[in-house]
Amino acid sequence: MMQQQVIRAALDAWRKGVPGALGTIVAVEGSAYQREGASVYVAPGGGVLGLVSGGCLESEVAGEAADLPMAEPRILRYDTSDESIFGYGMGCPGIVDVLLEKLPSGDTPLGRFLNRFADGMPVARGVRLDLARQGVMRDIVYIPGHANFGSLGNAEIDAAFVGMAEEQLRGARAPLAVRLQDMPQDAEIFAWIVPAEAECVIFGATDDAQPLARLALELGFKVQVVDPRPHLASPDRFPHADVRCLALKDYSELSELGSQSYVVVMGHQVERDLAALTASLRAKVPYIGLLSSEGRRQSMLGHLRDLGAIGDEDPAVLHSPAGIRIGARTPEEIALSIVAEICSVRRSA
Repeated sequence: MMQQQVIRAALDAWRKGVPGALGTIVAVEGSAYQREGASVYVAPGGGVLGLVSGGCLESEVAGEAADLPMAEPRILRYDTSDESIFGYGMGCPGIVDVLLEKLPSGDTPLGRFLNRFADGMPVARGVRLDLARQGVMRDIVYIPGHANFGSLGNAEIDAAFVGMAEEQLRGARAPLAVRLQDMPQDAEIFAWIVPAEAECVIFGATDDAQPLARLALELGFKVQVVDPRPHLASPDRFPHADVRCLALKDYSELSELGSQSYVVVMGHQVERDLAALTASLRAKVPYIGLLSSEGRRQSMLGHLRDLGAIGDEDPAVLHSPAGIRIGARTPEEIALSIVAEICSVRRSA
C-alpha cells in the first residue's frame, strides 16, 4: 500500500465531509515494521487503509479512532515488546507512537497538507507533539511561495520550523518524517517534509518499457513515456502514463525534467538515445539509467564527449548498464532491477 493512496483516501473523505481519522507514526524507539510518516486512514465503519505495523496494530488504532473527539488529537503509544499487552510475538520489538487525529471540518492545516500531498506538490507540516500528548492540536503547514497556515504556538517556534522546512525541501527527493527536539522553548515537533512528486521518465516506448512503466506507477512515481514513433508512443500501450510523441529535436524542450526526474533511456538506437541523454544531462536530473552493454556504454560516452555534453569524467548520474545486478533476463526482471536502483538513488539523497 503506497503512502499516497492512504493520503488520497483521507483527502477524498475530507472533501466529501465523511468522518474518519488519520493515524501517523510520529516516533519510533527501537525496532519497528514501519517508520515515522507511515499512516493509516480509518473509515467511519472502522475499515483501515494503510499500515503502521506489520498488521498487528491497525485494529488497535481503529478502535481508538471510534472514540476520538473532534479537534482533540491523541498520541497512542505501543510497546510491541510487551507480550502481556499484545501477545503477538512481534519480530520487531520497539516503542511506536501514533498520532491519531480526526479528519477536520473546514479549512485546516491538515486539509491543506492532504491537498498538496495528494497533488504531488511540495509541502511541509509540523505538529506540536508535546501539546498533542495533552490533547491539544497545534500544527502548521508551510508551502513554498505562500503564507504559512496555522501555528505551532508562537512566532519563534513557527520561524524555526519554517526555516528547517525551507532548507529540507530544497534538497529533498523523497518524503522525510522526523521528530525535532532541538527547538525553541523545548517544543517537540513532528515534521513531515514532502517534496514534489517524483517522476520516472522513460525514453523509448518499446515493449520492454511496458513492465517498467507499470512497476514505476505501482511504486508511486508519475510516469512519462517519450518516443518519436507514433505507432509506439500510444496511450493504449501505456495506461495511466503521460505518453509524449516528440521529434528528437524537441527532446531538449522537455522543461519538466529536473530534480525529481528519474530517467531511463531505452530507445535501442544511437540517435534516439543520444537525444535523450543530452536533454537529461542538461536538465541535471538525479538519475539516468541507460539500457546497454558495457561496450555500448563506452561508445555512447564517446559520442557524448564528441558533442560536448560531458567532459573527461563519466557523469555520476549515469548508471549503465541500468539496474542493480540481480541476473535479470526478462523485461519484468530488468524493470525490477532498474526501479530498485532508482529507489536506492532517491532514498540515499
